[in-house]
Amino acid sequence: MRQRRNRAGDGTSSGAVPSAALPALRRAAEALNAGRLDEAEHQARSVLAARPHEPTALDVLGCVALNRGRPEEALAHFERVRATRSKDPLLQFNLGEAHRQTGAPGSALRHFRKAAELRPDFAEAHGQAGEMLRALGRFTEAAKAYQSALMLKPELAHCLAGFALLLVREGEFGQAVPFFEAALRATPVTMAPARAPLWANLGSARLRAGETLAGLSALAEAVACAPDQPGFPRLLARELLHLGAVPAGPRFRAVLIALFGRADVDPRLLATAAVAALRQDAAVDGLLARLAADPPRARETVAEADAVVRALLDDALFRALLAAAPIPDLGLELLLTEVRRSLLLAAREGAPPAPDLTLACALARQCFLNEYLYCTDEQEEVALAALCAGFGRAEADAGAADWRRVAIAACYLPLHRTAAARLDLAKAPPALRALVREQVEEPAQERALADSLVPLRPVRDAVSLLVQAQYEENPYPRWSRALLGTPRPLRERVHLALPHLGADEMPAVERPRVLVAGCGTGIQTMRLVQSVADASVLAVDLSRSSLAYGMRKLAEYGIGSVRHLQADILDLANLGERFDLIESFGVLHHMREPLQGLRVLSGLLAPGGLLFLGLYSEIARASVVAGRALVAERALAPTPAGVRAGRRAVMAGAVAQPDLGMLLSPASDFWTLSECRDLIFHVEEHRFTLPGIGAMLEACGLEFLGLEPERPSDRTRFAAEHPDPAAARSPAAWHGFETRHPDTFGGTYRIWARQARQGRTGSR
Repeated sequence: MRQRRNRAGDGTSSGAVPSAALPALRRAAEALNAGRLDEAEHQARSVLAARPHEPTALDVLGCVALNRGRPEEALAHFERVRATRSKDPLLQFNLGEAHRQTGAPGSALRHFRKAAELRPDFAEAHGQAGEMLRALGRFTEAAKAYQSALMLKPELAHCLAGFALLLVREGEFGQAVPFFEAALRATPVTMAPARAPLWANLGSARLRAGETLAGLSALAEAVACAPDQPGFPRLLARELLHLGAVPAGPRFRAVLIALFGRADVDPRLLATAAVAALRQDAAVDGLLARLAADPPRARETVAEADAVVRALLDDALFRALLAAAPIPDLGLELLLTEVRRSLLLAAREGAPPAPDLTLACALARQCFLNEYLYCTDEQEEVALAALCAGFGRAEADAGAADWRRVAIAACYLPLHRTAAARLDLAKAPPALRALVREQVEEPAQERALADSLVPLRPVRDAVSLLVQAQYEENPYPRWSRALLGTPRPLRERVHLALPHLGADEMPAVERPRVLVAGCGTGIQTMRLVQSVADASVLAVDLSRSSLAYGMRKLAEYGIGSVRHLQADILDLANLGERFDLIESFGVLHHMREPLQGLRVLSGLLAPGGLLFLGLYSEIARASVVAGRALVAERALAPTPAGVRAGRRAVMAGAVAQPDLGMLLSPASDFWTLSECRDLIFHVEEHRFTLPGIGAMLEACGLEFLGLEPERPSDRTRFAAEHPDPAAARSPAAWHGFETRHPDTFGGTYRIWARQARQGRTGSR
């Protein structure tokens, strides 16, 4: 609480105070300023029992109420005092604070300004006036108020931070950094919860200023200061996506390990950062570099580095990554392929050394996450068959099951497809329970959910049938946890995506009807539910397997309000519904005629409805084109064996052909079987340029509103190159930007559109 109230300690009031009351008033003021609120209230009430209108006692009660988070009660006490002390600057300040806490910044501002007028050297009053002006969007006035406060008291932390936020708003990230740093110096280290947002804002400013490692270190400090506040871990997780360098040292490592354990953080956001942290060990980095440079010699390389391998396998960060997210690193993939092989061959005849059960389970979870992407040889196939045959013999005496052998089998195929599923899995040790849940129980739940689905009508389009078959075999994408957020009204969600739109263009609907057209396994639905408040959602997909996966995952998060429907987009005109928002991300480009699908979706928009599309970029997918050509040249089938062979071919050709090498990027969909199939084996793929998309939208009576870059820095760079806000609504301007910066969209455009308004002639 920023207010400090010691005026009561002098015993003065609007009238003479009996000498008997003075000690009680002094004790009340002293207790208040010492934070002994119960004592302060008791002493004040003892005075009021004899003198019901004593202003100093009422003032103490108001401050007690403020400190206890009861601003309405505080206001009532302060208003009684104002009748006799309206020119008391401290009273005016506390009235402002009470109004601030009730969510009335305009009223609070009047009182803070009155306090500053009554006492021009009252730095806190100037500072709080700045806070209210910033909240009201009066930024120029806010800056002046902050400067007035800091001229009087340069160490006021909230003024330093508020002024820094104004600089951030203007895009002056580098200039904001020293103000956030000064605010941290002015905030005692014992006040960790108050320091956490300062660290977070400092980290974000440094990141936007291009100071990546320093920014990440600051965000990690925010998490360490307030680990129970979800916003800071989620912010750090978002910033870690696909980063190839992270801060060194045990503090950042500890925060990263903790992030892997959070249910509200998607571990895939952390995978590349975890690999980067592991590679800070020179021995590990050297081993992984040698493996990636010479895959055919991987077995010998691993054997030669036995001590390094053992240390890595025991690393807590590596174990956390292994069990949580597909690992996007070629060297680690080759290493784990050899580790898995050695575990299997050692277990074939019960040969020592007995594998570490925890390690075997973590590796099995990794293999399940990447959908058994690692290659096998003939010796492994023979050993695996013998291992699985042994489960049948153990079935008669489930208590004799060797759980290490069960875990090793789960490194090669899911348990529900082995005789191990018939063991008494309730007797499995704790280390195996996650495997049982993921590989036996959850697949059974999905099969039951799939059986419950009733299609809108049978799929008839030939390409739709092929696409449906692909996703029945390989639901895409598989995910374990989602990054949670705070849902916002639709207008706020749109403002964040398209800040160049005017306030009059923001949707006014409070309870939007939303269609997710092509929801896949539910991650897009999950993101929608986490971003748009009070939405009524219908999620549609061709694939029963994908829908069932998504239904299970949403139920896991307690989300039961989403309706699911199996249907082809081409048949959605029969729904008889209209939607305020339609999201169709990564779908239309897999249709035989994307324009036909777009026409269907545009016809489902309610008046003023918005369309959010994800479409492949021709410019950004040169590596995918090269990969698809390689697969076609070798006539590889879209089977697990074919996908593995295609990946081997990409790895072999990556050095000589740079476009193929791009497929090995951690950001690529190369690191799980279903994603790799979707990437270079898809039965149908169309790619687009932004001018072509503009023409498509216009042909469907739609208006291009803009693009939503995944990285804020790309939006900042676009605005720097195109100062005219109208450029953000121009496909041609964005096309020129992408031509200059081909990595902007990560291969997929994030496009916003709506029905063209009268008087507009289409996209420019």
